[in-house]
Parts: sequence; structure tokens; C-alpha cells
Amino acid sequence: MQAKAGEALLIATQPGVSYSEHNLSKEQSLTRMQLWLDACPQRENPLQQKINVADATLQLLASPEGGDNSLQLRQQAWVYHIAMEKGEQINVQLHGPRAYLQSIHGSVHAVAQEQQKQALTCGDGAFIRDEANITLVADTPLRALLIDLPV
Repeated sequence: MQAKAGEALLIATQPGVSYSEHNLSKEQSLTRMQLWLDACPQRENPLQQKINVADATLQLLASPEGGDNSLQLRQQAWVYHIAMEKGEQINVQLHGPRAYLQSIHGSVHAVAQEQQKQALTCGDGAFIRDEANITLVADTPLRALLIDLPV
């Protein structure tokens, strides 16, 4: 299975299957993110899935049920792609008490309920605990991932 720029893949691990990745372009650099989640053995999903990553401010990439045309996970987690312009602000409702925010490119301020601010720059990550929602304010053009863990 191949992925092109702007695509997200989900590959379920299986016995006897190997995995490798290569940037086939000699002209264009590659930025990629990999997430490895422990699968819930009681849940099933397609072994290989692929979707296009949109230019939307907030896009659900993966979820337990595959809602909103997202990849279906074998885990109680929601993974969002965030794309914001400088000065743009969004409020994200979380499913539970834990989340993780990872800046891929750009800088952002995360503001919690009690007006606590945390600044993240390119490559930074932050754990979020005991918040019902989080407000993100882009200090520069931003691409980020938000992993929402309700348990």
C-alpha cells in the first residue's frame, strides 16, 4: 500500500507482515508522523485503510467507529489533524480526561479552562489532563495532531 502527499494510512499489524517506508521523491522532502496504538482485541477493523487529509481547520482522521469518513481504530481514541492560519482560533471539545497535542509545523498557544496557557513550537508536544475542551490559537501557520483519549 502506498501513500501520497496528503494521505493518511492505517495499517493493522499482523504476524508475518513486514513494513518499510521510503520517500520516492528526490526533489521534495518528507514530513511524516507515525502513531502506534495498542489494539483492543475485542474490536475489529479493516486491516488497511487510507483517507485524504483535507485542508480543513479540524479534521477527524481516526476514531473508534470510523465516523465522519475517518479511519477506524481498534481503540477508544480520536485523532484529529489541525491546520490553522496565523491568528486563527478554534475550540475543541474533548471526549475525556486525557489528550495529547503535537505540533508538526508552526507555533500554537493552547488555552485551558482556567486560562492556563501553554506555548508549543514546531516539534513540541503537550499532555492535556482533566479538561473538557481546549482552545488553540495559532501564532504562525500551524499543522498539528490532537490525540483524544477518553480513558
